[in-house]
Amino acid sequence: MITLAVIWTALHRLAGELPSTAPQGSNIVAAQVAIGSLFSLHILIAGLVSGAAELGPAIEFLGYMRQRRSYDRLAHGMGRFITYYFSVSSTIAILLITVLLVGYWGHFWTTIVTIAWWPLFIEAWTFVLQVSLAYLWYYTWDPLRGFKGVHMAVGGLLAIASFLQVYMIDVVASYMLTPTNPQNPIRLVLNPTSYPLTVHRTVGNLAYVGFVIGAFCAIRFLRAKKAADKAFYDWAGSFGLLWGISLTLLQPVVGYSYAKEIQLHAYGSWYKMMFGTLSPLFLWQITLLGIMFLTATLYFARRLRSNGARGAGLLKAMAVGLVLTTLLAAQPYHLGLTYDAVVGAGLNRPFWEGGLINPLGSMIPWKVLALMFYTLLAIAAVVWYLRGLPGVIWGAARRGEQRLLMLMAVLTILMMVTMGFIRENSRAPFLISGEMTIQGQQNIQPTASPSPSGGG
Repeated sequence: MITLAVIWTALHRLAGELPSTAPQGSNIVAAQVAIGSLFSLHILIAGLVSGAAELGPAIEFLGYMRQRRSYDRLAHGMGRFITYYFSVSSTIAILLITVLLVGYWGHFWTTIVTIAWWPLFIEAWTFVLQVSLAYLWYYTWDPLRGFKGVHMAVGGLLAIASFLQVYMIDVVASYMLTPTNPQNPIRLVLNPTSYPLTVHRTVGNLAYVGFVIGAFCAIRFLRAKKAADKAFYDWAGSFGLLWGISLTLLQPVVGYSYAKEIQLHAYGSWYKMMFGTLSPLFLWQITLLGIMFLTATLYFARRLRSNGARGAGLLKAMAVGLVLTTLLAAQPYHLGLTYDAVVGAGLNRPFWEGGLINPLGSMIPWKVLALMFYTLLAIAAVVWYLRGLPGVIWGAARRGEQRLLMLMAVLTILMMVTMGFIRENSRAPFLISGEMTIQGQQNIQPTASPSPSGGG
């Protein structure tokens, strides 16, 4: 009854006229919190669904090629997850679109739908195709067991539909940050940040689902009673972490290219991320990346040590290197909330000269070097762990390794929420960068971007 009352109230509100202005004063904060929270929840669930829809068929194919039933069991479990959580993600998305966006920012929503009609139209149909193929892929698992090629083809189509659905959403999101001529559909779809955002999000979703597989299998391992189940969940947890960290190794390069496109085509947003009010969050993001690599390396070391396999000692040394690198990456450049505040106070000089500038925190060369060391040490950790796997007995893991797997999922969620918050708030107070503001949703003339007087 409560659910029906909420739905009836929402429909009654939608039956009336759209509000003539956006929420004002304290109401706009409540609106932003409501929309931001639901969008974050939607992205966290939808990212898992999309990642599982792309990774699951690949795991099934890998199991077929290697003739290992454990891969098939893992892929089948991912199919079950997709069918369970599609409805949750879809419900949140529908609530956002039909109630919150229409009710709070109706002018913006009608504008973005008009501009991005074709991407949103394609997104809607690829979503229908994605849902249909997901259920077909999962529920024909046993009936098509004798026709594995046909079943894997369905899975391949599911992966393609999932990618296209996410790409169409990225077209809209990237247009809001780096708008182009809305009457040119080619420029709209290929605006400067659409390609790097799609690569960044696709790699991120695939890594995210790997880490969540690891956390889920860690919980199931701790609850398992049978030796065969413990062996499977031990192996699957290790596989998920390996997959996730291997994909995350690409993110420093992908993320840097995305940030470069923002710098070139939305300089004000880039400046806000690197020097402005969002710079502490950017610092937290690069630090969090180091903590993720460190956690994975500690898992590798502990898992090899549990079976006395070779390589645990060297992995511990790599973990020490990652701690030092993370400490370097965590160095702030300006010892104030924003670079402009430091400049305004006349303290834009090194701290040993009485200023508020820390040269060790500059992007070039120190943070770039930190990203390079992150990547090199994490690659070495993955390779060394793979070298030690022949000495691992699946099912013999300890509780410590399972806690690290669960921690990786938590760190990944924190990373995704942080990145989403930075991206969406980098264009504030705009809904469409340089074109439409949050207050009143009015169209405006673009203004000049600030120019930094310092590095990194």
